[in-house]
Amino acid sequence: MSTPEAPARIGHIPGGAGNAVVRVAALAPTALDGLRSPRLAAALDGVLTRRDGHRAEGRAIADALHAVIGGLPRDDVRPRVIGLRRALHAGRRPSTGEWTPEIAGRLPAEVSRRISGWLDGAAALATAEDSLPGVLAAARESGLDALLKAAMDPGFRIALGGTSPVLAAELEKWISDPARTPRSGTLTTVARYLARAATKTSPLSTFTTSGPVAWRAGGPAVEVRPVDRSGVFELSYYHLRESIAGFVAEHAAGRVPLALNASAQRLGDQVVYLRGLGVLGLLGGERYCAVPARPSVLALIDQLGAAPGGLPRHVLRERLTGGDGSLDGEVDAFLDHLLDAGLIVSGLPIPHLDDVLAGSAAWLRDSGKAGALPDALERAAAALAARPAIDGSGSYRSRRETVAGRLRELAGFAVPGGPHHAMFASLTTVNVRDTAVTPAPPAVCSERAWRPVAEELDLIRRWIAPFAPHLPARLALTELFGERLRRRGPVPAIVFYREYQQAVTAADEAGAELRGSVLAPAARHPEDSVLASVSRLSDVMTSALAALSPYPHHAAAKSPAAESPAAESPITEGPAARRPAGEVAVHPGALRTAVASYPPWVPEVRSISAFVQPAGTAGGLRAVLNALGTGFGSVRARLDHLTGARRDAGPADHGTGPIYAEFAGRFGISLNDHLRCLPFHLGGTPGLAGHADGARLRIDDLVVRLDEETGLLALATTHGREVRVVHTGAAAREFLPPFSLLLTVLSGETPPLSVLPPPHPSRTAPVDRRCDWPRLTIGSLVAGRARTRFPAQSVPLPRPGEEEARFLLRLAEWRRAEWIPRRCFFRTRSAPEGVDERLARSATPWTRTREKWHKPMYLDFDSPLLVRGFVAALRRPGTALVTFEEALPDPLGGDHHVAELVLDVTAGSRPWTPSLHA
Repeated sequence: MSTPEAPARIGHIPGGAGNAVVRVAALAPTALDGLRSPRLAAALDGVLTRRDGHRAEGRAIADALHAVIGGLPRDDVRPRVIGLRRALHAGRRPSTGEWTPEIAGRLPAEVSRRISGWLDGAAALATAEDSLPGVLAAARESGLDALLKAAMDPGFRIALGGTSPVLAAELEKWISDPARTPRSGTLTTVARYLARAATKTSPLSTFTTSGPVAWRAGGPAVEVRPVDRSGVFELSYYHLRESIAGFVAEHAAGRVPLALNASAQRLGDQVVYLRGLGVLGLLGGERYCAVPARPSVLALIDQLGAAPGGLPRHVLRERLTGGDGSLDGEVDAFLDHLLDAGLIVSGLPIPHLDDVLAGSAAWLRDSGKAGALPDALERAAAALAARPAIDGSGSYRSRRETVAGRLRELAGFAVPGGPHHAMFASLTTVNVRDTAVTPAPPAVCSERAWRPVAEELDLIRRWIAPFAPHLPARLALTELFGERLRRRGPVPAIVFYREYQQAVTAADEAGAELRGSVLAPAARHPEDSVLASVSRLSDVMTSALAALSPYPHHAAAKSPAAESPAAESPITEGPAARRPAGEVAVHPGALRTAVASYPPWVPEVRSISAFVQPAGTAGGLRAVLNALGTGFGSVRARLDHLTGARRDAGPADHGTGPIYAEFAGRFGISLNDHLRCLPFHLGGTPGLAGHADGARLRIDDLVVRLDEETGLLALATTHGREVRVVHTGAAAREFLPPFSLLLTVLSGETPPLSVLPPPHPSRTAPVDRRCDWPRLTIGSLVAGRARTRFPAQSVPLPRPGEEEARFLLRLAEWRRAEWIPRRCFFRTRSAPEGVDERLARSATPWTRTREKWHKPMYLDFDSPLLVRGFVAALRRPGTALVTFEEALPDPLGGDHHVAELVLDVTAGSRPWTPSLHA
């Protein structure tokens, strides 16, 4: 292990205001103004208000008739008056026999007058309802004009082209010929993307611009400034860069360095290693393998162990044969055998995958391989390295197409019909991810405004410890293996992994427990565990959630408060509870008290990234917490990688305290590319023999032991120093291969994605009725927005043959009755899955991007186009639940851009003091 003299105390880990990042939406929310129709909204409201008044008057007249009917003689008029009363009470027009001059003359004059007025009102109401299609048609026409005008924004067109080229092509046709209106589904989707560009800050496209934050002592909490922004191209095809490395290696057969598998180590009379290290898989990935530690194998390890970047085959052959050419064939067969076995790997001597194109070209030239392939690689590298400005020049889209075109050119160097030829030939701009960034701060923030928020976020960081997603798995591993380790002492990590694999694939209850806690941590509640150490976590969770009282938490854990009647709890269920539940304000002191009671086996998460938005400054800044993520400066490290920012030196380690390490590999996903943000890197990169900058922590340096302070299984070096391995990439942890995932479980540095723990199927609020959750505020921090959830089938949808105006009227009536805000975000989802259902699914979903519909989408009920998108989402197969969430902060109002800050909060770091400059 290459260990500098320096420690990785948490105080030396990046974190705090200096790593702050701001994300700014591409469009101002005013871009959505034209999609709204105040006239249509007023017409719908007018009809509903008139209908409510009409129904109330009908019932009042029916009540008055009740006394009149008792005094009528029992002749043929009386039953007709009874029918009249029933019609008025039901709000329907009386039949011709129920309202005649004769009946009007038999009733009191005042009652007759009111009935006549009620009938006039019914006619006026019908006229108002009949006028709605015309109002809708005008709204539709003006909305289409506004949509076209807003969608002509150059930045929006660039972003749409990178996200959905087919949709972008349809938009371009419409722009070039406005009389050629696209089909309804296209318009609806364009409107949805427009709403995304104006109301959300997803960083995975040019719909959002990411940049550093500039700080000043006072002033507004966030002041967004115009900046020049550019696009950064990355290869988004899964494992594409590794495939390019393999493709280049095929063209340089015999010259590609051979390197030792990064996990290889000698244990007794065997050499053990993980085949497929760093490659995504489920239970069958990163397979434990062993070969006898024969002298020939050990000699090979001695040679390659001294050459981390690998050795060319001819050099390695000569060293192993001692120059005896008669042994060349035997040694080549030996090397081929170990290559097939995975003990040695071939890889290009390139330190970083993001440099695979230019690095491969340079290496081919240095190896004496001239010709067209290095030129083609350099052309592709130059296209990929372009940083075009996102403006209206029109060159950006051609630059993006150039990247895809240069990559397709590589198909000409591949074997026709082979896998590389098929891969290169099929590449399009969809396989090129672009992100909008700026090295200049797009926002200036007030240190005075954000310091109290940062202090409350640090309290949140400590409070979330019981809800760390893999704490149950770590507790389970400790119970299953702890006594074994107590007797045996520390065990090499690779040996422990083999035993873990045997346990996690076992058909017994313990195996099922491990599979659930590692692969589907949100699907099983700790109280349901068959392991005592895991089930006791339920009590800690209940105690922690009690600090939020009276906020409803039975959706996540059983507690006495959760079982109280709905009238005594802020959560409301069923049709009788229509009014929103309001707000629950929690004093931060309640969380501090809860944290103080946590047992040692609930360790804190040392660093988090908090994604927050300002939401008003009356009486001090109020911030809304959108999500949590891994800290340690990882988001800023990703930004600096994209902008090309240079750092004088990486984070230092001072020789004492825990070692913090990130993965050297990127697991086939360019989203994981970032500058180094932790002192050490671990493991290698498939397809490469070079090593990244910084101190290298080898896998054979790692052991698993019992931590004295927590009593949990933990990682350490063979010299006894604690190790914490952190996934600092941006891709979801579901994409980690099993050995890497196990290391993060044993390190305990993975935070939950939100303050409120995810619902477990056994503890969710009823899914067959409406449920309301109030807004949750902790000090000045909004930790949870108010939301309302419905079974999807209870939300009105258009009926066969129903006019759109009539449907919008029904929907508006339902929205008013259910107290749903006019402007909100919604998300849909399938029915909650238990752990068995999650694990019964095939491996395929684990290697795909998550379904996008679970993410919040903006909805304005006054926009017919956005309502159509809402209907389309509800009609998607498998949709079981829909949740409406308050739009906080409300994106409308003022010519501003929605902005989100990413703030790092790290335990034991320096006080939250930004570098002030504006």
